[in-house]
Amino acid sequence: MRLLLPSIIMAGYTILSLVLPLRTGLGLKAVISVGLLAAGLKYVFYQVVGGGFFRPDLPTPVMLAAEALYASLLMLFVLALAKDILGLALRLLRLFGSSWTMPFTPGIRCALLVFFALTCGVWGTWQAVRVPNVRTVNIYLSKLPAELEGFTLVQLSDLHIGPVQKKDWLNQVVNKVNALSPDTVVITGDSIDGLPSAIRQEVTPFASIKAKYGVFGVTGNHEYYYDAQGWIATFRALGIDMLNNEHRVLPDGLVIGGVPDNTAARFGGEGADVNAAFARAPQGPRVLLSHKPSDKGIPSPDVHLQLSGHTHGGLIRFLAPLIGRYNGGYVNGLYQTPQGGLLYVSPGTGLWNGFSCRLGVPSEITRFVLHTQTPSSSKS
Repeated sequence: MRLLLPSIIMAGYTILSLVLPLRTGLGLKAVISVGLLAAGLKYVFYQVVGGGFFRPDLPTPVMLAAEALYASLLMLFVLALAKDILGLALRLLRLFGSSWTMPFTPGIRCALLVFFALTCGVWGTWQAVRVPNVRTVNIYLSKLPAELEGFTLVQLSDLHIGPVQKKDWLNQVVNKVNALSPDTVVITGDSIDGLPSAIRQEVTPFASIKAKYGVFGVTGNHEYYYDAQGWIATFRALGIDMLNNEHRVLPDGLVIGGVPDNTAARFGGEGADVNAAFARAPQGPRVLLSHKPSDKGIPSPDVHLQLSGHTHGGLIRFLAPLIGRYNGGYVNGLYQTPQGGLLYVSPGTGLWNGFSCRLGVPSEITRFVLHTQTPSSSKS
């Protein structure tokens, strides 16, 4: 379990930095230390008690409590590290005659940092589970036909229906989508966490999505962990046109192509092939649906607009550079790619129980409005 060691390191560091310096008895120090270590063992708890890391079989309140405590531990680790860097800087300054010292006693500092970390953990977990707001992004394509001026696409991504987000939550998301009266809706993967036999009823609200020219989807990596072929059949039965290295031509020449996540190759399926997706397609504006923003052959020079997800926007602001390192530098929002097209990376509509905390990176339902002109700014 790759995330176990970093979790133990976080717990160990906070114990060394915040707990051991306390001027209190060993009993209280032991209780606090055990609590911090327990928060860091979330993944072991999911595996042993819940029966699985990706989809533990646990009551929702228990999972949310575990998520909030783990997020709090991460924040406490970062705060403790910042405190120690500041303390080291003050020690160095005292060598040059400075009289500055750390404010408060170790006990008060520890209490303040724990309170702030817990606040961030609870708030960030709530931000991850709430029904997201709509974000409107204006897209300006120089080759867009005048007939497509004002065309609207709504993107949903990384819903992860299963452990926490269920049918009632998805119903609310669908209601928000329908209120936008979109021309088309696209779903860019990781829609579920669970087998079709276990959670098929939780995704039935997909059938209620209303879009003038249809609903299109592609697989993410998580679909392949839970019987991708079964899910593709389920989604199609619910009215989602799943694109597997293929395209559809909409009225006025808009071409929407979709590729499967390259995880498919590990499970005997096709990998992403942009050329195959747009084979024999007309020369109209091309929109590519790809779960990952960067992969083999992606972004592509033959695509005018790519819509992706996978990164969850980095989840917490200071994690964005790390997440970007594994995704070609693409984390959240609108990018101009070196290949000459536009790429939008959704921060996600739902949450993943692997880490369910959002701080400064809210989830969203993304509404794109296509325009035929090129202004000085193409993002709102």
